[in-house]
Amino acid sequence: MLHYHISPYSLEQHLWQVRLCFRQTDTETISFSLPNWVPGSYMIREFARHIVAIEARGNGRPAQLTQNDKNTWQLTATPGEWTIEYRVYAFDLSVRGAWLTRERGFFDGACVFLRHHQRQHEPCTLHIDNLPGDWDIATSMNTGDAKYTFQAASYADLIDHPVETGTLMRLPFSAGGIEHEIVISGHSGGFDAARLQHDVAKICAAQLAFFPAPAPFQRYVFLLHVGDNIYGGLEHRSSTALLADRHSLPRANGSSDAYIGLLGLFSHEYFHAWNIKSIKPQAFAESDLNHEAYSEQLWAFEGITSYYDDLFLVRSGVISATQYLRLLAQNLTRVQQSGGRQVQTLAEASFNAWTKYYKQNENSPNALVSYYQQGALMALCLDSHIRQHSGGRHSLDSIMQALYADYTANGQALAEGEWQQRAQTLSGIDLADFFQAALYTTAPLPLAKSLQHLGVDLQWQALPRSHGGDVVDTWPPEPAASTDFGARFSPHPYGIKLTHVLNGGSAEAAGLCAGDEIIALNQLACRDFAAAWARLAVGERISVHYFRHGLLQQTMLTVQAADTDTALLRIRDADTLQHWLNPTTP
Repeated sequence: MLHYHISPYSLEQHLWQVRLCFRQTDTETISFSLPNWVPGSYMIREFARHIVAIEARGNGRPAQLTQNDKNTWQLTATPGEWTIEYRVYAFDLSVRGAWLTRERGFFDGACVFLRHHQRQHEPCTLHIDNLPGDWDIATSMNTGDAKYTFQAASYADLIDHPVETGTLMRLPFSAGGIEHEIVISGHSGGFDAARLQHDVAKICAAQLAFFPAPAPFQRYVFLLHVGDNIYGGLEHRSSTALLADRHSLPRANGSSDAYIGLLGLFSHEYFHAWNIKSIKPQAFAESDLNHEAYSEQLWAFEGITSYYDDLFLVRSGVISATQYLRLLAQNLTRVQQSGGRQVQTLAEASFNAWTKYYKQNENSPNALVSYYQQGALMALCLDSHIRQHSGGRHSLDSIMQALYADYTANGQALAEGEWQQRAQTLSGIDLADFFQAALYTTAPLPLAKSLQHLGVDLQWQALPRSHGGDVVDTWPPEPAASTDFGARFSPHPYGIKLTHVLNGGSAEAAGLCAGDEIIALNQLACRDFAAAWARLAVGERISVHYFRHGLLQQTMLTVQAADTDTALLRIRDADTLQHWLNPTTP
């Protein structure tokens, strides 16, 4: 058995100290490594760069530990007691890193625990000690015999249970007969804890009822850290690490958009316990986390999960059908306003996540499609297609339920292309043409037709980008021509700074680039750019003064009309909509 120990080395220097202890029975060359990426976040992150000191000792004496490459070490071990001891710099405020300050400690195991290559399948223990006296510990890992000692079945199990330490608020609840807990760290201020507890419990109960038993976990923990303007989530087998702005927590009255977004994050990461932690692509199941694991199927695991996350908010009753349709309209609008949907296919987006989606730059909106957002819309169209062509006997629901039943029966991961094959077999429908168009071409998805079959009408209008999409009772009249700048920007002391210039827009036609600092329109200061732009008319030709690399420049810009890319939804058939949003679960 392997024994891991972790404790703060210095809160002020943000250093965790880690020891790996094991008994060696013979002479052997042993390799150790730290993962280069963490499951659920598809980018090489090179966690070993945060190791600031490392040494080995055998039977109490220093031993030579040789580094072979950026994340692998090797030693020749003789019989006896061995220890690998090292310090890890922890100042990554994310769900996939390690953190340590006077207020809080957190780590994802992949960032801090070395893998013993020759014994990675053995059970191991984790002991956490020397924490500040008032700190608590939260994790979904099984507890051991001693205080602050935990047990894992293998190295893979060890690194699949993130750990939160500090001053913690605990909100326990039961769903489907299973114990759950929301553990909150950070300064949350006053919020309605009972409401959060109640709403998340309803979401969990709905998802547990949706999938066939048994659940893939015996206990589940949400580790939520709240702070200022932060957001994120990373799924694990029986827990998830979440980041959220403290202002997204629920207050006494009403449901803010931020709170609904927070519930969607809870729903998304929880659904992953079935879809990617259980049903999973073979490429990920076989990865040693050292090199990229390429798959064209992220649309099936992230995109379908993104379809169901908001769907389970309405199915569980924590939001209304109207609120759900508003969320859907906003996603339709985001995707429609992304030029990358006409350049990159969903299969390409999945395969190239490692180098494109997770390493975005100023041209990304023009070149990339999100396998989350576009994948969710593809899932909606697939769901509608299966319902229509099976006479209502099957749906995406029944496909997901059958895939999970298969997993519980055989535990096998899905090879490339197998998801599509299983969907065809399970539904009895020839889906080859649908998948070919939706996954391997940039052809527009049949969104209007798909939504119509689900009881909803879709209309696109040319509205300002700030509108974002909505649900309406009646179609509004066609608005007067709206203008569009054709760029994304951030505030700047004297105007705005361009972050992304969109293909085909006003800004691109004027020769503006990302990084340009616009200070004047028609020789007038534009400290309030939105107000200044709103006074302009389509076709108007204006002068723009801007700084580029510190040099003042000027160009002429012709104001273009907004594209017809804002989604409005209207309920067409309330009964059909209700059957989609709130079906009878098994």
